Amino acid sequence: MRLRTLAAATLACALAGCATGYHSTSNPLLGWTGGYWDRKGPGSTIKVGFAGNGFIKPEKVGIYLLYRSAEVTQREGGTHFVLYSSLYDAVADVRSTERKVSSTFGKPATHAYIWVVPEGERDAIPAAAILERYAAEVKGAEAAPATGKETSR
Repeated sequence: MRLRTLAAATLACALAGCATGYHSTSNPLLGWTGGYWDRKGPGSTIKVGFAGNGFIKPEKVGIYLLYRSAEVTQREGGTHFVLYSSLYDAVADVRSTERKVSSTFGKPATHAYIWVVPEGERDAIPAAAILERYAAEVKGAEAAPATGKETSR
């Protein structure tokens, strides 16, 4: 009986650690489990996406998409971006704050088109605020901003 309990606990821990982490799909070791990707176009838009395996929650996939969008915005030299759910919405300039996540065979995935814009643009999302807000959740506790002053001895 004790062996079964230990085996069940070990299996539960192993499965809990199997959720897709935040990494690129181009990573040869981790890419097969999913991850983020982005590519330019059409026009000045950038298509950003994240795909997970069956062990990640759809809400987390949506957060990863938003986080990657903020990283891409800064990589492109921008500070703000707008989000479009589809290419059709981008052409029609129908901006979104929602991150729609679909699921195929129990594996959540999402993508969006972003457009890097100046700060005053309508519905602009500040990249720095997104990176700060979700740093701990995406990159781990060590990436979280300091919450207080250190005391000296």
